[in-house]
Amino acid sequence: MILNAFSVLAAFAALLRIVLGLIIAGAGLGALRRRSGDGAAAEERGEERYFLLASLGMALVGLGIASWPLLYLVLQSYVPEWPGIMCIEGVTRIGNGSVGAASSLPPLLGVLQVSKPLVVFACGVWIVLHVAGRRARGAHAGRALAALLVCGALATADAVAELAYLGIPKQETTLASGCCSVGSQPASHTGPLANGSTGLLSAAFWSVGVALVATLASGERRLRRMAAGGRWLAMALGLAIASVPLGVAYLGAVAAPAFLRLPHHRCAYCLIAGAPESLLLVALYASGAFAVGWAAVAAWLAPQGSRRPLALPLLRWARFAYVGALLMVGVRMAIP
Repeated sequence: MILNAFSVLAAFAALLRIVLGLIIAGAGLGALRRRSGDGAAAEERGEERYFLLASLGMALVGLGIASWPLLYLVLQSYVPEWPGIMCIEGVTRIGNGSVGAASSLPPLLGVLQVSKPLVVFACGVWIVLHVAGRRARGAHAGRALAALLVCGALATADAVAELAYLGIPKQETTLASGCCSVGSQPASHTGPLANGSTGLLSAAFWSVGVALVATLASGERRLRRMAAGGRWLAMALGLAIASVPLGVAYLGAVAAPAFLRLPHHRCAYCLIAGAPESLLLVALYASGAFAVGWAAVAAWLAPQGSRRPLALPLLRWARFAYVGALLMVGVRMAIP
């Protein structure tokens, strides 16, 4: 384990998430059993238990959200540990070709880069259902409780994986060549996206983005007249899901070389470090995708009277976030 301030803080936060996740799992299962009991007394005891769980859940939400950027701060702090590594991209390759425990570092890091946003999304789903249940005076509280249990389970699994990544010794390493480590060769930049496919990627990115904004704009008007979202919301959700891998690929393959003015440097991590304004771009784009998913949860799973009041602000934010992100990309790409 590499000991520095960021890794120690990340390990402590992961331990806290495990403790909170286990407490929520135990208390939540007990609350579900009590809610399934007969009579008003069982219902009241379930509500009291859920109030405690909601307080623990808010703490877990805060830790889960904070752990996402903290992971990248940890990785950034590892960069000076190996001569020849220039940025986080090089750190992600530590362990490639190793025979010992270090060989599991790249897959663990891949899991963490997926589990972090999943935890944030799951926490948002619980908050939406929790707020909807409170507005409806406890209606559908069982759904909120189930969402909290899923959130706790995901946060616990993510924390366990993070502790494993932090604790595995990183001495047994074989650095793979690439744009962010010493020994890079021009051939390392001649992947499929470097041979003319960036035009197709750009077309897909902009087509999905524009279609998503148009769907959200028309859907808002429909939702004002409807109790729940229809096919348009399912279409918006599908486009938002498709926009995530497209956005990640576009960020590294197209935006990074253009923003950094380095035609052969396709590294999203270097983009964040070299063009700090891109951090706002990433935040807008990610929050837009989250907001569409949370709006779908509100429109389909919340109590009837809480659907539109919760879904409409989320959809408005999603449209604003996508428009802002697309404008930032368009203006920045237009600057020579």
